[in-house]
Amino acid sequence: MDKLQLNNFTYNFNDGQVTSAQIGLYGNEAATGEYINASIRVNKDDLPADKTFMQVAMADMVTIARQKLAKDTAIKEAAAKTDNGADNQ
Repeated sequence: MDKLQLNNFTYNFNDGQVTSAQIGLYGNEAATGEYINASIRVNKDDLPADKTFMQVAMADMVTIARQKLAKDTAIKEAAAKTDNGADNQ
């Protein structure tokens, strides 16, 4: 799949403070027609220690979102098995 592209970036606020950022990522494989369209929330806990949303560059938050997407979509051995122990593929 070609590089994931940023297609949305939104700060979420509560009482005037940024509470999270919602980051949209999109990628497609022209040859097969397969695509990814994801919306990843970056929370305060995802930021580097002692940093606020206003101190972290947008590009760095996009990198955090890409890393979260990779982690969230990684095939985990236990999840790849059915109840009877057979591979779920």
